[in-house]
Amino acid sequence: MTVKELLHLFLQGGPNFCQIAVTNACNARCGFCSFPQVPPASRVMADPARLSRGLEALKKSGASYLCLTGGEPLLYPALLPTLARARELGIKTILCTNGSLLTPALIRELRQVGLETLIISMDAPTPAQHDEHRGLPGLTQHIRALAPTLREHRLNPVASVTLSRLVGDLGAMLDFLAELGFKRVTFSYPITRLHSSYLGFADHYSVDFTPEELYHWFDQIIKLKAASPLVILNPRLALRDLQRQLQHRPGRFPCLAGYKYFFVDWHLQVHRCHYLGDSLGPLEEIHRLRPLRDRCAACTIDCYRDPSVYQYLAVSVADSLAALRQGHWLKGLATLLHPYNALSLTALLEARHWVQG
Repeated sequence: MTVKELLHLFLQGGPNFCQIAVTNACNARCGFCSFPQVPPASRVMADPARLSRGLEALKKSGASYLCLTGGEPLLYPALLPTLARARELGIKTILCTNGSLLTPALIRELRQVGLETLIISMDAPTPAQHDEHRGLPGLTQHIRALAPTLREHRLNPVASVTLSRLVGDLGAMLDFLAELGFKRVTFSYPITRLHSSYLGFADHYSVDFTPEELYHWFDQIIKLKAASPLVILNPRLALRDLQRQLQHRPGRFPCLAGYKYFFVDWHLQVHRCHYLGDSLGPLEEIHRLRPLRDRCAACTIDCYRDPSVYQYLAVSVADSLAALRQGHWLKGLATLLHPYNALSLTALLEARHWVQG
């Protein structure tokens, strides 16, 4: 992307991002997730033809990034054509997987169709714990063996760790990930319920934390960021804002879900996020949706809350320019000079590691 393109994107309020769950099928049996409860007869794969048309609408909506998830997206038969179509449209792609179905040949194919970022879920600080929780014997060794191929094809993966009682010691977890060859990690915040069709949650003991326990987890991550053997991608400001929310204090950075970020399920219905249940319409109509900006604080999902801090500055600049064009000089200048913009810039500098493998 050229400097001119980056500047244009910035002046538009930053990129639009869409997460699509292409299937509700999964081959793992994680305790803090409800996907394993989907019976074979109820498994759904997103319609490839509709998805292809939906990607065109997504491009018209201004989307720059697409994250494909599931269930387990490597079970989706049209995964490679979908990634290839996104590349043709100029949309950068991210893939979330448990890693069990990766092979050297598939890694090469994923790179050939333009996959930019690979995220692999990791649950516990030992191979035995991780493999048992996933219900996939030998999974950790499989991921370890693929590390050289991933590096060769410049798909240095991001480890995604759900905060759970399986993790135990965060320091031990980070050391384990480093030993496996990971260089970057992002922490997913525990979810015990969702109101959409998405199933990445469960009322399970391992994620059933009190607000005080969650506050302590966030504190630990902030303290470890300076000394971690891996780059921790979660921005400090987002963690601090979630701590404010846990204390029933007003947040500083409004969630951008429904405005800059969207979730699409395997029926290709658009939702503002995968926490709230209201459908906004089919993916093929996403470019016609009216943006939502209501400062929602219903959840603590990292997929939306972390990037909302990164993008606060770009949105603020776009809002300021819009006010100035309408002749609202005081409002425009106040928005442009708001002190949270400087804070957002520091978080944006942390975000650079998402694109530096």
